[in-house]
Amino acid sequence: MNNKMKQKVVIWGYKNSRHTHGYIHSSYYKAFKYLGYETYWFNDVMEASGFNFDNCIFLTEDQVQHNIPLNKTCKYILHHVPDLSKYLDNGLDYIYLANYLKWCDDGYDKCYNEGNKVEKINDCTFWDESTKTIHQPWATNLTPNEINTNSALKYNQDESNVNYIGMSHENSGNINIFAEAVSMNGKIFNITMGKTDDENSWLIRNSYVSADLRGDWHKECGYLPCRVFKNISYGRLTGTNSENVKKVLGDHVIYEDNPELLFHKIVEAEQMTPLSKIKDNMNYIKTHHTYVNRINNLLKFL
Repeated sequence: MNNKMKQKVVIWGYKNSRHTHGYIHSSYYKAFKYLGYETYWFNDVMEASGFNFDNCIFLTEDQVQHNIPLNKTCKYILHHVPDLSKYLDNGLDYIYLANYLKWCDDGYDKCYNEGNKVEKINDCTFWDESTKTIHQPWATNLTPNEINTNSALKYNQDESNVNYIGMSHENSGNINIFAEAVSMNGKIFNITMGKTDDENSWLIRNSYVSADLRGDWHKECGYLPCRVFKNISYGRLTGTNSENVKKVLGDHVIYEDNPELLFHKIVEAEQMTPLSKIKDNMNYIKTHHTYVNRINNLLKFL
């Protein structure tokens, strides 16, 4: 990259937080450093006292962007920031970061700027020139060099725990059905939240099966959760009840709409799938679905 593209990068907000966006900001921070950027992470201006904010690339999210430094020499990546007035009023360069949803595949934005046309960049990345909005999904928290296919895991029928990371009211019904199927088959279902990335990886790698379950809205809009990308990159076969996750990831993920049947389908796949296929799944994530991929998309338009 040229010197201009080697601007300092500042991740703004959620430092050392177990908030959902804390994990996302942590992954962006790590990926920018992996790409060789001089990268910083601040929660507020007091923490950054004395820092020279000239010629920075900022990345932030709406709930933590209220006291972000405004500097005309900088560029801003703004995730879910509905009120852009302070950026527009100060003549600042920015792009808006939105989640990829399945309607983008039909060439338009149904949720952020309803009816706007979007241009396809790759399989799940789209650009709206009129609003400077990039639509793309999350990714695994691992950088490409951390995805080691030698760590792919064979099926262990003696593992007693099914570890599930994260839960919300929106997907609790499907998780409960899945948990009941786990219990009926003599295994122990555990839900974990608020752990570190390393702890989450350990839990998934030491789980009888791996799955991500979406509620009705996420299934309808085709939201792609980071959990699927992460679990596959950790060396696990992973199941989903989302048709659009299956559409995007193809045979790299196991699909069944019914959570009870999904459990049995994953177990059957674990018993029959060769280690070479699990390694192939990991390589697919390594090539297409890390935050390095997401950053390269952002920088094309920033």
